[in-house]
Amino acid sequence: MASVVAYTGLQLQPVEIQEAAASSANDWYAGDLVKNDTSGELVIATAGVILGVAKDPASGTASTEITVELLNLNEIYVVKHTTSITGETMIGDCLDFTFTAGAHTVAVGGTTDVYCVGLHPDDGALISGRLLVRFYGTLLTATAT
Repeated sequence: MASVVAYTGLQLQPVEIQEAAASSANDWYAGDLVKNDTSGELVIATAGVILGVAKDPASGTASTEITVELLNLNEIYVVKHTTSITGETMIGDCLDFTFTAGAHTVAVGGTTDVYCVGLHPDDGALISGRLLVRFYGTLLTATAT
């Protein structure tokens, strides 16, 4: 499963952005969160502003055009929780991402990334279950890091 998937099917906006020069920063898979680096090129999101969800994996070649689905604050996204059991008490909790290529997960206790709006109906209360989340607008407006 991709790290982050749009759930409700709203009209999302794909854009083409150039990949940064080859490095560990441009090591992502389709479905991972990405951002612009200080040069405006695409790298895997690790902190700061999140641009969107990569629809293509990193090519490893600088200036390659990559399709990115821009985040939509009205969309609900599906993300995987870390290793603990998911449950209804998580609804409304703030969550932070752990950014690992191909395996972005969220954990309770964060204050800046997303908030839980529900449990995935196919999972319910499971270890490493999937959550339905919305992104905070602050992730789209801060300065690039």
